[in-house]
Amino acid sequence: MMKKGYYLHFQGRQSVGVSKKIDMQLEEFRKYFDMQEIEVETPKRTLLQRIAGLFPTASITRDYEEAFARLDHPDFVYVRRAVADRAYVRFWKKIKQRYPSCKIVIEIFSYPYDGDDFGKWNAWPFYIKERIYRPRLKKYVDRFVTYTEDREIFGIPTIRTYNGINVERMSKIGGSFTEGQINLIGVAFMQRHHGYERIIEGLHRYYSADGDRPCQVHVHLVGDGPEKPFYQELTDRYGLESYVHFYPTMVGEDLDRLYDKCDIALVSFGMYKARFYGKMGALKSRECLAKGMPLLAGCAIDVLDKDYPYALVFPNDASTVKTEDIVAFYEKIKCMEADKGRLADTIRQFAREHVSMEAVMKPIVDYIGR
Repeated sequence: MMKKGYYLHFQGRQSVGVSKKIDMQLEEFRKYFDMQEIEVETPKRTLLQRIAGLFPTASITRDYEEAFARLDHPDFVYVRRAVADRAYVRFWKKIKQRYPSCKIVIEIFSYPYDGDDFGKWNAWPFYIKERIYRPRLKKYVDRFVTYTEDREIFGIPTIRTYNGINVERMSKIGGSFTEGQINLIGVAFMQRHHGYERIIEGLHRYYSADGDRPCQVHVHLVGDGPEKPFYQELTDRYGLESYVHFYPTMVGEDLDRLYDKCDIALVSFGMYKARFYGKMGALKSRECLAKGMPLLAGCAIDVLDKDYPYALVFPNDASTVKTEDIVAFYEKIKCMEADKGRLADTIRQFAREHVSMEAVMKPIVDYIGR
């Protein structure tokens, strides 16, 4: 008989990127287990309830009772991490008390995460909750899934793996190289760790400098998020409206058509803000590899060694990304492969071999299946 499991997340479907990952993970889990999805929702709250919820020992309003009622003798629960507070810890305690043999596995999708999740002044109430309650998780949580080399996090053993993707479901980029122009694309729910200000600063210096420029460089930023107004303000301040283009959240054919017009994909350039200095395993890097795109990043990528020819990695700090370096990288790529379609095929084959969902989920499936 197949083991019964539940994939539990806290309104993860509100983010397009997270929703895609949930679907891919569920598809892989269902090859081995009887798997159901549970979304823990946050009910609407009055202003008074919101204010009361900021106190350190108060809990974020989440419908744990409804989620618990849907559990039917689970063998395991796989969870996307959320902010820890009193009710969060009690929920795992309640599951363990009712189902002692149930394995609770929580995925930490970025670590360390304090700087990114709680870096702004208005996040301090949640940071205090997190610091109070996350040490208590080790009483109830069996494993953390991490994309780092950490063998233990907060006193809990880890399952170490990589972010993966269903390569065949990602469409290959089309189009051809454009003479005299480079189009960069960043698709994200824009947060501090994306650090796109480093790219915008580089464009400002590039277009402000005297002398000839070998080509025009355009940046296409797709998506919303708390950092988007900052990037827009910076673009306006430098008068770069003709070169930095903003789009709302896009999916499907509209997004594919924009990808087809672009040459190089942007990953994160602000991981240092989260005090992360290891190798990054962002899902976005996998998506871009699966589409067949060269990458620019501000942090080393876990599945790429330093000699990988189709990625350019900048220092993991606040330094400006020099547009001239991007231009040189682009010209080097065209010298290696003049046809954009063949280049995309080469990069996609690398993605098949290194970041397939089957490969990256295997350590998790093996642990649950014991």
